[in-house]
Amino acid sequence: MSYQNVLVTGEELFLKRHKYLFTQLSNSFKRIDYLPIGYLYEPKNYRRFRRLLYCLNHGVSLSNSDGFFKNSQAFIKRSQKLEKEIQNLDYKPDLVFHLFSLCCPFWNNYEIPYTMYLDYTMALAQRNYPPFAPFQTDKEFKSWLECENKSYEQAQHIFTMSNLVKNSLVTDYNISTDKVTVIGASGNFAEPYMGEKAIGSQQILFNGSDFDRKGGDVVLDAFKMVKKVFPKAKLVVIGKKLTQTIDGVENPGDIRSEYTLQNLFLQSDLVVAPARCEPFGVFLVEAMNYGVPCIVSSNDANGITDFLADGVDSIIINQPNPEDLAHHIINLFKNCNVLKSISKAAQNKVRSQLNWNKISDQVLQVLLA
Repeated sequence: MSYQNVLVTGEELFLKRHKYLFTQLSNSFKRIDYLPIGYLYEPKNYRRFRRLLYCLNHGVSLSNSDGFFKNSQAFIKRSQKLEKEIQNLDYKPDLVFHLFSLCCPFWNNYEIPYTMYLDYTMALAQRNYPPFAPFQTDKEFKSWLECENKSYEQAQHIFTMSNLVKNSLVTDYNISTDKVTVIGASGNFAEPYMGEKAIGSQQILFNGSDFDRKGGDVVLDAFKMVKKVFPKAKLVVIGKKLTQTIDGVENPGDIRSEYTLQNLFLQSDLVVAPARCEPFGVFLVEAMNYGVPCIVSSNDANGITDFLADGVDSIIINQPNPEDLAHHIINLFKNCNVLKSISKAAQNKVRSQLNWNKISDQVLQVLLA
């Protein structure tokens, strides 16, 4: 099938995170445009007011108010508004490429074909990490699933980051397996890093942007044990300011500079990610790109392990606890040759598979078939 004009839709943040995918795809199409959707297309102050009303009506705090935009009415409204935006364009796209599933690019008129790219489903969220599925009642949850299911059924094809999501589409939404292709994901880089990676700093890096979900408590408790064996070990926690001071822990908070983040990767011997739920973990791909060995959790809530080989390009631990995490960190610090081997294998995994060039090739094989 031949497509000339492709429109990419999704939340603005998601569009930015996947910009290199569409840069690669743009070489195969005459035109690629972007239409960021925003949660409700409303002025910020009006949206804040509506969110406060939602909190008052449902008896929840602002920090627990995700249900404001995760409900069937919001799903339908976003979809209808996005459909109208597409209809008002000064041209007609041949294909819409839609990121994730907070809405659908169409709700009433499916004349233009569309594909979707998913990191998770709401059915997975409900099972694996309920805070991702903040529904007050079973009825609300089922209403959302109906909307979600409609968007999957009408899609021409669905790309997923992991087999975890593909299996959910098949079992939870009754989507044909032939309609779903697992392609993985990559990080915030156009081309894989080809430089060298030094090992021996005993520095550990942790992305604590969503501290509890990512297992921040496990990391801090494990590091205290590591510190007893390796007094010079250092833990760098980014993405969140901690409320406590811990010996050996540096806490710069949010890192805005790509250059600063690159240096942190190159200075670190390990990235630890004992997440309770991680749809894919793009931060881990970015670490692997710079040759940083990663310790990751393996459970039904973590998608990236589909692409990893335990003991080869990463260390995978089941349902991590502080003792297990500390044990693996200590063993790796005692065996620099193992660290170096994993470092090289991690880089090779990114160069051979987890990069946007390879991923875009998989997308094109489907779209242009």
